[in-house]
Amino acid sequence: MANTVAFDPGYGPHLASFIHSIEYMYSEINKFKNLGQKRFKFKTFYPQILAMIGQNTAFYLGCMLWATYVVSQKDAELTGNHCLGLEYKEDIELQEINYVSEFVKWFGKDTKYYLNLGYEYPKEYQEILDIYKEFAKINEGFVNAKTSNDIKLPKQLKTPNEKDIKKIFETITKEVVTTGNFNKLFELKDLII
Repeated sequence: MANTVAFDPGYGPHLASFIHSIEYMYSEINKFKNLGQKRFKFKTFYPQILAMIGQNTAFYLGCMLWATYVVSQKDAELTGNHCLGLEYKEDIELQEINYVSEFVKWFGKDTKYYLNLGYEYPKEYQEILDIYKEFAKINEGFVNAKTSNDIKLPKQLKTPNEKDIKKIFETITKEVVTTGNFNKLFELKDLII
């Protein structure tokens, strides 16, 4: 096997843990006893929280987009798979995505309570999360993924043509990982979902 493909295109440096970031923000909000101060603090964090929700959802989409590219590279050895050889534990593998799913439910209530604004997690974001959960489960945390042939794609995903595979690759490598602008990934959603 002469050809290789990266397991991760380089998303990592642009991401922070959703769980830790949200828990930090809420601990800051909850330091205040006065409702007015809590509302003010929530209002200051609100744009950051919205951005994190979008970025994390885009990241999950980006993982599936990259996997679609990887699968198109037949018989390629995966490089940089930090999961290889580890023990698969579904609850740990899905911890962050399950947290996002639960968080967006009560975030709408908090948004109403603190800001008197409605918030509903976009349906297209929920679709991405649902498909990503399936993707993570069928690949069992990628603990056995040595080659591109070992990556499984959920049945819900479309198979892009060669031109679209190239677009996925170029957008991810030249625009997303170089800038950290995960929103560019949403422009590719229709290529696979």
